[in-house]
Amino acid sequence: MARTPKPGLLVTAMVALMIAVVAVACGSDDEAEPTAAPTQEPAAAQATPIPTPLVESAGSLEDLFISDATTGRDVIARISEDERDCLRGAIGSELYQAMLDIPMQRLVGEVGSSGAGSFLGCLTDDNVVLMGLVLVDSYHGRNDPEARACAIAVGRANPEVIRVRFELLRPALEDTDTAALFASTKELFDCLDVTEQVNVLVRLTTRLDAEDSFTGEDVVAMLPEEEVSCIRDRVGEELFQTFLGATVTEAFAPAAVSLLDCLTLGSKTALFAAFTASRVEGLRQEAVVCMATLVADSPHVLALGFGTLDVDQLEESDLARLGDEAARLFDCLNSEEVYQVLTLPAVVEQ
Repeated sequence: MARTPKPGLLVTAMVALMIAVVAVACGSDDEAEPTAAPTQEPAAAQATPIPTPLVESAGSLEDLFISDATTGRDVIARISEDERDCLRGAIGSELYQAMLDIPMQRLVGEVGSSGAGSFLGCLTDDNVVLMGLVLVDSYHGRNDPEARACAIAVGRANPEVIRVRFELLRPALEDTDTAALFASTKELFDCLDVTEQVNVLVRLTTRLDAEDSFTGEDVVAMLPEEEVSCIRDRVGEELFQTFLGATVTEAFAPAAVSLLDCLTLGSKTALFAAFTASRVEGLRQEAVVCMATLVADSPHVLALGFGTLDVDQLEESDLARLGDEAARLFDCLNSEEVYQVLTLPAVVEQ
């Protein structure tokens, strides 16, 4: 049975949908030449066009991959009449009709997770899993039937792993089996090929870094003077001042010579622990020490954390090991910390 989404959360979806409708309608305005106002046509010629009837698809959401040609109509045709009626009632017939002809790639980009959660609120439990995976794959440009089939099996076994990605459906900690949620998240990660796994880790690191308050100034405050001098000598005084105000990956990644060479392993792991703790509120000191210890034996994960990893230079065996070593960091967390990490916006959007 389709569910009724919470009205308050539908505001995001409706606003985003209106933006998308306007964007489609006005997309060519910049290139159009101004023309004189047309002569008033007879009333009969101005009649509102009759909407194209919706033809139900023989396919399902299981095999739907969103391309440039996919519109809302292609998606809506794959859900039940009850689900369509729920959505029409939630956003209104006018917006519902407009959504049918909007390119789905644009709609996914405009709506975001809150709006998507509102849409999913009208779907059956199984279609929540399927549509959630359609949206995630579309957002990341994935088009792998084998990975989709694998992810569907994981999602159907534990729907919370899909629900947790969308704010409307995010469970509370006390109602969540965090061990099962983590296990399912790891299984979803394992459904991806090695290259996409690394892409996920790179995107996640970049996003966490962008949202972090830890900067080059904090880095310098934790380092011995000789290591600070090494960094200053390598980048020069002007760039060093830029380094101080930059995020961690902004500070280290652009250097022609890796600035990590200036740091001892002890400094690297201490810094990794510090900016990891700054990203997860209430992270226990034991967890921080555990993660730093694992990273000391995982140079690729350490380089990833500082934004200095050149993925293109890694062999496939190194890429596979990187994914496994990054996943091991979760073993350091308790159930509350696992839940916090898995519900961080940066993690949810992967």
